[in-house]
Amino acid sequence: MVVGMSRILCIGLAYLALHVFRVDAAAPPDSQCRVLPGDSLWPHIDAWKQLNTTVGGRLITTIPLGHVCHDPTYNETACAALEAGWSLPQMQWPTPEGFTAGYQQEASCNPYTPRESPCLQGNYVYYAINVSSAEDAAVGVKFAQENNIRLVIKNTGHDYLGKSTGKGALSVWTHHLKNIEFLDYTSAAWTGQAVKLAAGVQGFEANNAAAERGLTIVGGECLTVGIVGGFSQGGGHSLLSSRYGLGADQALEWEVVTAGGAVVTATPTENSDLYWALSGGGAGTYGVVISLTVKAYPDTVMAGATGGFSSQTLSADVYYGAIEVWHTVLPALVDAGAHVTWIIQRAFFTLYEISIPRGTEAELRELVKPWTDWLTEKQVPYQLNFTELPTYHTHIEKYLGPPPYGYDAVSSIVEGGVMLNRSTVAAHSKDIVAHIRNITTTTDFFFPAYAFNVSKSPSSPNAAIPAWRDMLIYLESQQFWNFTIPYETMAQQADILTNEVMPPLQALSNGAYMNEADFQNPNWKKDYYGSSYEKLKEIKKKYDPNDLFYATTAVGSDAWEMVEDGRLCRT
Repeated sequence: MVVGMSRILCIGLAYLALHVFRVDAAAPPDSQCRVLPGDSLWPHIDAWKQLNTTVGGRLITTIPLGHVCHDPTYNETACAALEAGWSLPQMQWPTPEGFTAGYQQEASCNPYTPRESPCLQGNYVYYAINVSSAEDAAVGVKFAQENNIRLVIKNTGHDYLGKSTGKGALSVWTHHLKNIEFLDYTSAAWTGQAVKLAAGVQGFEANNAAAERGLTIVGGECLTVGIVGGFSQGGGHSLLSSRYGLGADQALEWEVVTAGGAVVTATPTENSDLYWALSGGGAGTYGVVISLTVKAYPDTVMAGATGGFSSQTLSADVYYGAIEVWHTVLPALVDAGAHVTWIIQRAFFTLYEISIPRGTEAELRELVKPWTDWLTEKQVPYQLNFTELPTYHTHIEKYLGPPPYGYDAVSSIVEGGVMLNRSTVAAHSKDIVAHIRNITTTTDFFFPAYAFNVSKSPSSPNAAIPAWRDMLIYLESQQFWNFTIPYETMAQQADILTNEVMPPLQALSNGAYMNEADFQNPNWKKDYYGSSYEKLKEIKKKYDPNDLFYATTAVGSDAWEMVEDGRLCRT
């Protein structure tokens, strides 16, 4: 098997990464810290060889993807291709070490630094097990536990907070777990069609399989994102969410490897506390999920719309005033079953999609009419195109496609986000838009946003932050990560986001979506978990008593801190 541009390497190359790709290792750590390569307590090569044998030769010695852009392994053609696609998720997810978070990459080995600069392992994981079964994952968990090594769980690495990587870590790489099984499911929570998805299944794969059977499932807007990992475990919103709920609301049954190496099933009636935590309480911290069984629904007709307008011929008052009026039509849209995505930039208002399952074009036109009437009255030259397509699959091909990669072309960003409920939007729309106006006209930040209605309680209680249930808008602030300028400059932009852009919005919010959020948010416990944090921490302690599992801003991550050399140490 060939893994992307990368490689499944012979275990004998373990020392190559130490010598060719320099690792800055410190003196032997205190026992309260995870060990790093070069430490005296780092496992001997013989231990890694034995691990490789135990997992059937599936242990990978990682080399950062960017090594082809640096001596002594420089390759001009390969480097040019890498530079052209570095920010694309499809460049990163086929590799065992790749991830999209520009901040955590630290420019340690990318195509944009000089050829003669060293390619450092940096925050890239050191080894990865290409998991083929729950048993492989259990072996990796046990090895990390016994050798005091940082453990990471990764599928695609499509991750804005750096959760799927870690310096000196062993990664449990679930990407090649691709089984999809359709079921007639019966339980107290659900009777009907369901699908069991292995941990590596991505959105486009699940959508295609469901469409062949006349079904739909709740998956993300980025078609390459895995469904079983951070999406469902973190909450997860979809074009279908106003009709069927969050990704977490679809969970029927989890298959999990615990920190003790046991393979357990978690449902609303079996290991129900673990089920509750995994369903919206965050990924990468309770165990290694091997599979998830979710609800499936009959395919349906979809009403849709896309469009927008430019600010170039408008006064600023009219341009930003149109956004205030836009806010007034959102409650009726989401109550009709719509999911809506738009983006506000200095020069453009772009309506990416309105999607209404079981909706009609005529219904959708009527719902947005108060807004379009206002635009016409103010002589705003807008475009708005409507569709009524026969299936969900044909709808997402138009609005999210083309598959498999879709429109979500750049995934290295600086990002923060807030949940805004209906009463807040109604009372403070002018303040919200004034802040957007100030930021978009004075900085390079822009504002993507979503609207949908998940107020209906799920069939089984879960840990999704309660703020989802009365949210009208999820408002983000983003800036594309610019790899061509100094890393320190972009890191400063991340600080500006945390300290200047987000606080006025956070003052109006009662939560945030943990997967599309600021990893530096000092109030992450409250904003990402709400009142559930302490209960979630108790569940984590039950299933992971030694805090093996760690991810940035995950439940229990406050047990650790990252010290100067990048290792994790107990707080």
